[in-house]
Amino acid sequence: MIKNLNMKKLNMKKANISLSATASMLVVCIVGCLVAASCGSKKSLVKDEKPVVVQTPGSSGNLSQQEKEKQMQLQRMQFAKKVADNAVYNKCITSKIDFNLKSGSKDITVSGKLQMRRDDVIRIQLNVPILGMEAGRLEFTKDYVMIVDRIHTEYIKGDYNKVDFLKNNGLDFYALQALFWNQLYLPGTVKMGDAELKNFDVTLNEGNQNSVVALHRDRMNYEWQADNKEGLIRQVDVQYSSSSHGNTKVTCAYDDFTTVGVKQFPTFMTLDMNTSATKKPKQIKVGIRMRGVNTDEKWDARTTLSKKYKEVSVDDVLKKLMSL
Repeated sequence: MIKNLNMKKLNMKKANISLSATASMLVVCIVGCLVAASCGSKKSLVKDEKPVVVQTPGSSGNLSQQEKEKQMQLQRMQFAKKVADNAVYNKCITSKIDFNLKSGSKDITVSGKLQMRRDDVIRIQLNVPILGMEAGRLEFTKDYVMIVDRIHTEYIKGDYNKVDFLKNNGLDFYALQALFWNQLYLPGTVKMGDAELKNFDVTLNEGNQNSVVALHRDRMNYEWQADNKEGLIRQVDVQYSSSSHGNTKVTCAYDDFTTVGVKQFPTFMTLDMNTSATKKPKQIKVGIRMRGVNTDEKWDARTTLSKKYKEVSVDDVLKKLMSL
């Protein structure tokens, strides 16, 4: 009996250590992805009139150079629209998940849950390894970020506009939403219409090679790779370079698409981040596999905590995390 009790305590201790490492690295990765994907979100939009390089199959016949350019521009716009139109219509997506994180010698896998309500909230819940109980959650809304530590009954909550770290990096909810919902993103824009699509550059490639939808803003470079047949986004590469915030490159790849409503949605995504924004350069890989994707809308969009939870400083916690 005593032996079993000691084993349970040992397992809980190991689980707590694993959770602490997982939660810390997850936050660093998510924050890094958001910084990379949204540092220019509060800049005013200026339409990019630079010519794009386009590779198109076949011959244009006897068309004049001006007519050829109009034809190619139409093809580029049609492809960008096809990619944008692949965004799912459903208001909510929820799923159980298997979450894997790799960084250096760490290789951690835990179960959890993903809950997303369009234009409102993205919530990731992670469970204690072995025991299965919820250990913590990250909740991103349009107005704030909240990280809850269930084990130590602590939480941090910060307004995007009032927390220095978030404000200085132009952190934006819609950048994260674009990553998790597998869709295009234009900083400062909520909805993607035909007028917004003119801001993107498109390179059309032949055959099975993915075509590229790109966006260049200040120090930011975004490249979405979409397959030619269906226009599904298979990968997005985001690069950010700054003398004050370091360099960050994030690659998010998508696979195992399934039908959600009338659209296709990826049930497996991997995020690979290389950054020098932390005290020591880091490479972090996160894999999220969804199990049982559904569109259930009957769940609370906000986490409510009891009085036993203690709020800790957002800036202090983020500084500690970013110095890992």
